[in-house]
Amino acid sequence: MAPDNPHTDESLVAALTSGDPDAFTAIYERYWDKLLVYVMRVIRRQSDAEDIVQELFVSLWKRRQELQIERSLSTYLYNSARYISIRHIEKNSTYAGYLDRLAIQMTAYSGESLGVESAIFGRELEARIDGLIGQLPEKMKEVFILSRKHHLSYREIADRLSISEETVRKQVYKSLKILREGLGLPAGLVLWLTTHFF
Repeated sequence: MAPDNPHTDESLVAALTSGDPDAFTAIYERYWDKLLVYVMRVIRRQSDAEDIVQELFVSLWKRRQELQIERSLSTYLYNSARYISIRHIEKNSTYAGYLDRLAIQMTAYSGESLGVESAIFGRELEARIDGLIGQLPEKMKEVFILSRKHHLSYREIADRLSISEETVRKQVYKSLKILREGLGLPAGLVLWLTTHFF
């Protein structure tokens, strides 16, 4: 199989799972540049972005016989790139400031091959956030909604509910902790998501 042949992604995946190195090469050449651009939206250091994409392809080859791609190959690769990038950021504290950019760029990516997937991901995430907020204790939920949905300051919430600012601060903190644990995401992403998806 020549790497530059017009085989579909589906046929390449089938060949890859059978151990065909030419299929792997074709996938590599078809997606390397696209994935690098995708990761570079967040990981601004090119050498690190290249390492992430390389790790993705090494994993793809090592796991070729056990691959379970439920949707499209492109969706699988972009999702894998997103998860590896998140792990990279979490391991490198100097990248902590990039968490917001990660959420913005990687969940709202407008590339041709990920548009529908991003929309589905966004709706599912919004539903999960709404569900977790709905399970908060009533007073905590009220404070959280005033803070995140209505964008009131802690002082304004305290005055409206006749409670102290410290109580408001603690309630918001506890709410975010519950959401972080429920979503299984880093704190920085939860902060961004509860502002933009809620």
